[in-house]
Amino acid sequence: MLSIGCSLDQATKVFILPTPPKGDYLVDEYGRLVTPDLANVINQDGNHWRKILTIMAKLCVSGENWRDYRDKDLLQTTECILFNLPEVFDRKTVYFICGGKMQADMKQMKELTSLDDKNLLKVHNNIILCPYPDYRQFPNRLIELNLAYLNQVSL
Repeated sequence: MLSIGCSLDQATKVFILPTPPKGDYLVDEYGRLVTPDLANVINQDGNHWRKILTIMAKLCVSGENWRDYRDKDLLQTTECILFNLPEVFDRKTVYFICGGKMQADMKQMKELTSLDDKNLLKVHNNIILCPYPDYRQFPNRLIELNLAYLNQVSL
């Protein structure tokens, strides 16, 4: 599986993760799980993926209930998950590069600014280097810092 959700050219938010879900999924000819049934992903891949999708919903929802957003709208029309870095970063899209493995090539960017005192969230315009979306690594405090940054930046 190469991606989940809408196509990269439609996405306004892209999450880049190191590993896809392991369940038995039907993907299209491009390796994409299109319009995913997230309840099925959670059912097949368990609590780990429920946590990932919950954090994504919290980062994507604007003024709505994140639970409803996760269960009904997340990854349906404006978000996608990639499992490798894109060749080009579109300036109109927000990229969440999640976890150290995916960030290895990005950490050398000199323009990165840290949003927290432990350097867990680093940003440059529309590129956000963030922890892997698991509550132990990406607690609500960091989600709130990330949302504050997204609210002040105009892309």
